[in-house]
Amino acid sequence: MKGWSKAVGAGLGYVVGGPVGAVLGYMTGHKLAPKLEAQEGHLLIANLLGFTSLLLKVNHTPRSEKRKETVLFLSRLFRFDQEDEKVADELLQRLLEVELDIVPMARTFKSHSNIQMRKRLLEILATLSLLIHGPLQGGQLEILDEIAEALRLTPAQWWHIKSRYLSSSPQLDTSFCYAVLEILPEASEEEIRAAYRRLAKKYHPDRFASKDQSIQRRHGERMALINTAYETICTERGFKQKA
Repeated sequence: MKGWSKAVGAGLGYVVGGPVGAVLGYMTGHKLAPKLEAQEGHLLIANLLGFTSLLLKVNHTPRSEKRKETVLFLSRLFRFDQEDEKVADELLQRLLEVELDIVPMARTFKSHSNIQMRKRLLEILATLSLLIHGPLQGGQLEILDEIAEALRLTPAQWWHIKSRYLSSSPQLDTSFCYAVLEILPEASEEEIRAAYRRLAKKYHPDRFASKDQSIQRRHGERMALINTAYETICTERGFKQKA
C-alpha cells in the first residue's frame, strides 16, 4: 500500500466529514473533492484512522506511546513507506484533537463498502484494541459494539468476529500476527524469532515486578498477545516454537 498518503487525506475527509475535513484540508493542502472515488485500501485506512482515534481516547490512554504503536501496526499491515508512516502519525494525532461521531462515520463508510470490507475493518479494530488496551472489555468493547451496529452487521455476524477476540488466547488473522510482531509476512524464520525475542524482552512481566499491579497486568496481557502472534506464525510456517 505504498504511496497511500497521497490519496488517503482526501478519502478520509470525504468519508468522515465535519471537523476532520478541515483537519485534512490543512494536512493535504487541497480542497476535498465531494465525489472522490477512493480506492478500497485508502477508504479502509482512512476509516481505521478515524475509528482508532476513538479507541485511543478510552480510559485516558497515554496517546503518544499508543499512537506510535498503532501507526507501526498499520504500517506493517499495509506496507507503508516512510512518508506514509509519517503522514499516518500526523493524521492520527490531529484526529485525536477533534470530536468524531461514530454513527455518521459508520453509516457513510457502509454506503461506500461491501460486507467483507466492513468485517475487515472491525477485525483490525478489534486487534488494535487488544494491542492498545488488552482484553476486549469496558469502554473499548462498547465502542466496537456501537461501530458494528452502525455498520449494520447482524448480531450473528458481529459475534462471529468478536468471539475470536474474547478468550485469553485470541484467534488472530495471520497477517495481524506479523504486524503485532512489527515485521512483514516475508520475514525469514530467524527474523521472526529475533522480533519475538526483542518484544519478549521489552514486555516480559518480570521487568515490571516492582511496578503497581495495573502495569504488571497490562504488560502480562501484551506478552500474552505477543505469544499468541508468535505461536500462530510458527504453526502457519511449520517451525518449532522456540526463542
